[in-house]
Formats: sequence, C-alpha cells, structure tokens
Amino acid sequence: MPLATEPAVARTYITPIDDPWAYVLQYRETMDYVAANPNSGSTAVSTALNLPRGRVREWMDGSVPDVVRGLRTARERGWLPESLRHPQARLLNCLVAAVFASGSIALENYRPSFVVDDTTSEGVTEVLATLGAGSRAIHADDDRRATELIPRRDGAVLGRVLAAAGAPVGPKAQLETLSLPAYLDDAPLSIQVDFVEIYVDSRGSELEGKATTPLLEQRNETFRRDLAALVSQVTDEPVSVGTNGVYLSATAARRLGVR
Repeated sequence: MPLATEPAVARTYITPIDDPWAYVLQYRETMDYVAANPNSGSTAVSTALNLPRGRVREWMDGSVPDVVRGLRTARERGWLPESLRHPQARLLNCLVAAVFASGSIALENYRPSFVVDDTTSEGVTEVLATLGAGSRAIHADDDRRATELIPRRDGAVLGRVLAAAGAPVGPKAQLETLSLPAYLDDAPLSIQVDFVEIYVDSRGSELEGKATTPLLEQRNETFRRDLAALVSQVTDEPVSVGTNGVYLSATAARRLGVR
C-alpha cells in the first residue's frame, strides 16, 4: 500500500471538471495523442478524444494545469513512493505524524507548518532537508508565539501529499471525524514506531507525582481510542483513554524514551 497516490493528491486540487484525477488523465491522453499525431490540429484532437476544443487548444499551446505540475513535482521529489518500505515513505510518515501532533496544513493553500521546540526542531529540519523541501523558521525571535518550521520549496505540493496520506487539513480541533491515517493499519513496525514517537515527543506531558504520561487531546473519542490502540500496539504496554486524552503507563513511556 502506498502512503499517498497520484489520484489522491490530484483530488486536493480544483479543476474545471468535478474529478481532478480525470482531468489529469484527459491532459495526459491529449499529450500522448498529439505526440503520436503531430500534424493534427486542435479540432481534430478534440474530436478524436471527445474533449472541448478550447481545453485541448490550451494544452497544445503549452498550458499545463496546476494539478499536472503538482504531480510532476511530487514525482520528481520522490514524494510518491510506491511502497511503505521505501525510505521516502518513512520520511513522509514522520511529517504526517508531525502535522497530527503540533503542525497544520493551511486550508486555503495546503502549505504545511510545524510547531517545534528544542526537542523536535532538529528532527523536522532533517526530514524536510532530506526530502528536498528545506525549511526556514518563523516566529523564532517572538517570545509570544511558538517557533514554526515551514518548507522553503514546493511547500504546497508537499502539503497536498501529506493530506493525501491522511494528514488533517485545517484546524484539527474542529474536525469531528479526525482519524489516524489508514496506511498505519498495515504499515511496517518502523513506520508505526516513528509515528508514535514523534506524536508522543510533541504532545506528551509530565504530571508531578504521576507515573503516567498523558497526551491531552481535545479530539473526538474515536481518534483517542485509535491512538491509544496504536501506542499500545507499538509499546506492547497498557495505554488508557480518558475524556481529555490518552494516558501512557510508565512502562509504555519508558519504551518510547519519554521517561
């Protein structure tokens, strides 16, 4: 199972037709036909493919839809690995976990940002660099705001890939149907462990006099239960669910290096 597919990424775009993936296929079919029939005009091509002539003419004149450009960038960057066992998939999974934990993907343009601290900054920076997106810090000198890392290059495309993989878009607290990415169900243990470790590093708290490590969550009950089940599966230790969060036992926290 791939982490994110071309159709899923395509469907984060808005196109003149309802299904953006079908729009991509129309473009590719048109370009293939033109390559095979270089002397055909736009009228002949549109008739042969049963597509609007205006749309075909634009493409033949060199216009490339945003969705097609985005998919090209994602492929060139290696952001569409075919297997979860590919090294790029493991890196992208780390960013998906970071979005769930303390990051966000902007609803209006899909650009991701990651709230970091001294514990998490180096890891996110390294992942973004290895993926070829690079990073820059914002609000680093503002004591009133948390430091955020944002991609330097192709951030909107990267955000669409993360969204297609299952990362939430927009304010997470307002998503009544927030759920963990489906790919985690059958993912290699290394992928699951990375996801849990990043999540717990970002959201785990210590309560004075308590052995448990809470993950305080204002998120729906299904999400809390699924998260607890994943943490328990990864650590092979008890993890409980409360009305305000998920609580790792002392042994579960130690297995993840939290305590």
